[in-house]
Amino acid sequence: MPIRNAIDLLADIDNNSDLREQMYRCPGSNELLAYLKVQGYSFDNDEFEEAVRIQHVQCQTLEDAQELLHKADWLRYLMLINEKTEL
Repeated sequence: MPIRNAIDLLADIDNNSDLREQMYRCPGSNELLAYLKVQGYSFDNDEFEEAVRIQHVQCQTLEDAQELLHKADWLRYLMLINEKTEL
């Protein structure tokens, strides 16, 4: 249930500061995904995006939707800034 794993991660990052801290320490997106897999959050990018869509349509208020999208953007950002790129 990879989509369920991504939904659980979106819920858990609010209440688990250790999880967030360890995610920040991952040097790249591969390491981040490997860490999340070990923690029980196994999913790929497409499954993550589907989880965000599922959660988004279930939001009852604009504030709920904005909070969800903020968390999703934060996770996307972590994966992008950790990518090694050649200049």
